[in-house]
Amino acid sequence: MENLGIGVASIIMMILFFVIGVLVMRFIGAWMLRIDEVIKNQRILIEEIKKLKNND
Repeated sequence: MENLGIGVASIIMMILFFVIGVLVMRFIGAWMLRIDEVIKNQRILIEEIKKLKNND
C-alpha cells in the first residue's frame, strides 16, 4: 500500500509539471509573438468605436 501512495504522488507531480510547462510556454510564446500588444490595441480600438457609436 505504501508504494501505491508514492506512485499516485509521482503521477500528480508529473501532471502538475506538465500543466505548468504548458502555461509557461504559452505565456512566453504570446510575449515573443507580441500577441499581448495586439490584444491591448484591439481593446483601445473597441473603446474608440464605442465612443464614436455613442456620439451618433
